[in-house]
Amino acid sequence: MKRILLSLIALAITVASANAQNNYYEEKNVSFMGLFGMNISNMHYKNQPGMELNPKAGFNLGVRAEYVLPSCHGVFVNAGLEYTMKGGRDKIEVGIDDMLGIGCTYIARPCYISIPVHVGYRYDVLDVLGVYADFGPYFAIGTNGKFRTKFDDFSDDVTESIFKKEDGMRSYKRFDCGLGFRVGAEYAKHYNFILGFDWGLTDMYTQDMKHYLHQEGATDAACKNFCASLTFGYRF
Repeated sequence: MKRILLSLIALAITVASANAQNNYYEEKNVSFMGLFGMNISNMHYKNQPGMELNPKAGFNLGVRAEYVLPSCHGVFVNAGLEYTMKGGRDKIEVGIDDMLGIGCTYIARPCYISIPVHVGYRYDVLDVLGVYADFGPYFAIGTNGKFRTKFDDFSDDVTESIFKKEDGMRSYKRFDCGLGFRVGAEYAKHYNFILGFDWGLTDMYTQDMKHYLHQEGATDAACKNFCASLTFGYRF
């Protein structure tokens, strides 16, 4: 009786293990995904009293290559090439010449080519539905972007470049890097809905900008990017 019971337990474990492995994503090892989505981004400031921007909407688009590691039952690595818009905005008051308390909207809009490199895990809940999560660093190069100040009482806006020198001073570094985390669901092995978060680790201020802020009384000022995204992807 004991042998029969042990045999049944061993058989149940074997069947359960076989069924569990059927739920792992073990189809083609290499795939590609096109991406398009919306960003909600912000810029976090340090040691700058009163300098707090609000989140700003933007967009992202790109492609991603994914490789499923053989015999790892759901573990994969991916790398992407993405164009993404970040930044923030705020309603503030400024002084111009002899006029004080002029209301304006301040918008920072840096744009980047970003390369995320992530490691993740996928599990197929159903034959047509899989869920996954991945995590890793990203590396980004600034391509274009503007500081824009829209005044309430004036028709003309003030626009300055973020990455190029304006009046002999460069405001933001072009290079950014940080950590990213994504969770997603895939339907019918093609259609993906992805929620992502990127935390910038690079202080974006150049030495020119730090020197200027130090003269204005902001000692050890720093600025870092943050971005949340909701993205639709199609796997080829």
